[in-house]
Amino acid sequence: MASYGSVVGVARADWTAWSQRRLPGRALHLDSAAAGRPSLATLEATAAHARLEAELGAYVAQAEREDVLKQLRLDVAGLFGVAAGGVAFVESATAALDALLASWPLRAGDRVGVVPAEWGTNLEHFARHGLEPVELATDGSGRIDVDALGRTLAQRPPELVHLTHVTSHRGLVQPAAAAAAVCRAAGIPLWIDAAQALGHVPTAVGADAVYGTSRKWLAGPRGVGVLAVAEHHWDRLDVLRSALEPADLPPPAHLESREAHVAGRVGLANAVREYLTDGPAAVGARLDEVGRLTREALGGITGWALVGDDSASGAITAIRPTAGQDVAATRARLIAEDRIVTTAAEPARAPREMREPLLRVSPHVDCTPEALDRLCAALSRH
Repeated sequence: MASYGSVVGVARADWTAWSQRRLPGRALHLDSAAAGRPSLATLEATAAHARLEAELGAYVAQAEREDVLKQLRLDVAGLFGVAAGGVAFVESATAALDALLASWPLRAGDRVGVVPAEWGTNLEHFARHGLEPVELATDGSGRIDVDALGRTLAQRPPELVHLTHVTSHRGLVQPAAAAAAVCRAAGIPLWIDAAQALGHVPTAVGADAVYGTSRKWLAGPRGVGVLAVAEHHWDRLDVLRSALEPADLPPPAHLESREAHVAGRVGLANAVREYLTDGPAAVGARLDEVGRLTREALGGITGWALVGDDSASGAITAIRPTAGQDVAATRARLIAEDRIVTTAAEPARAPREMREPLLRVSPHVDCTPEALDRLCAALSRH
């Protein structure tokens, strides 16, 4: 079988240090879209705070790390392009969406504009709150049609537009900044699900609310979600103001989890600083390159076909079986026989678009020629 080393090129050497900051893998990890591999420093920061809680008590330990947590809030605010007071930390991206749905002035029957690639769990939570999803026009690739969006918002606008910035199930990056500009001009709020975007693509796009998670492309700990609300919406939030909290807290702060995984937040602080040190632009460019090279490699595997078109970007790649393979069984064999970790993506991930299961591959910046060779060889056997 042909080697794919030549398509990765010399860029691999630029990211050797990223890989060396981590524990040696016991498997080939090509699943950053599920959960990235935290660095040794992030693991140690998380564990050290857990130890500090045991030594001092949880609340005293939290107070001693207040400078770290304050810097984390500032860093996340910068990544999302909001004021620091607009940032709240919760348990997950889904918890962040629930906090928004519970506090934003929406009513049962209100309409939410979505595209067919919308994350399935989000649709379930909209339904739970009595909201009606309405599909917005897209181009042939599945990206939102920004011109059509402008016409829709001028004629019969939904009460809210919601956009999954980077889809979970295939390589699709939405033009979030352009959509935000159109929504802003029309006075319609835009929420962005940045679960797959944070640490992957630029997320300071001018949205009214944006939320994400620590554990994916930032390679932070599990159990920490982030939410950011633009300042001009703070007073719209219906929040529970506890008498036990300072009276001058900005409204988004009241959405924050108090019984929290503070050790995870401390670990996330380290992961974010590493990301900022590596350089978001450099990381994003490398992830785009990794995605292109992965698609080039997987495009030559007999029995599998790439999903999407040549305009795909980002580091997420999906392939579909063309010879009757069971995707879930293939994923299980890749782990058990080849020690390669991927994701079997079921149609429930994007029920308005997906018609069959897909195999998702999502390497991080340390992808090597040998990794792609190994994956291609294994898929050729299964």
